Amino acid sequence: MIDLSAERARRAGLLPEGASCEVCGEGDSIVLNSDERMTLCAEHAAIRQGRSPIEEHHVAGRRYSAVTIFVPLNLHRRLTVLQRLRTRARQQKDKDEATAA
Repeated sequence: MIDLSAERARRAGLLPEGASCEVCGEGDSIVLNSDERMTLCAEHAAIRQGRSPIEEHHVAGRRYSAVTIFVPLNLHRRLTVLQRLRTRARQQKDKDEATAA
């Protein structure tokens, strides 16, 4: 099972209490960046740094396919976290099945 709540809680622990993007109000800890000056979502942090708020996302994961789509950075962060969690879950399942065999 893929559970984003643990990842959100882990990342929230790295942020100030009740953090949200100071530009747009986005509050999902998965997409927030914080330093001693301010908290911004990935998109607004990129804009502040002079980068595009759009990135290429490897649909099946970079390791598995070269197929990409362009997505906003906040969505890219969420998709990437889901891919990593899915990969970990698959690896754990394979490990459990190998141990049981």
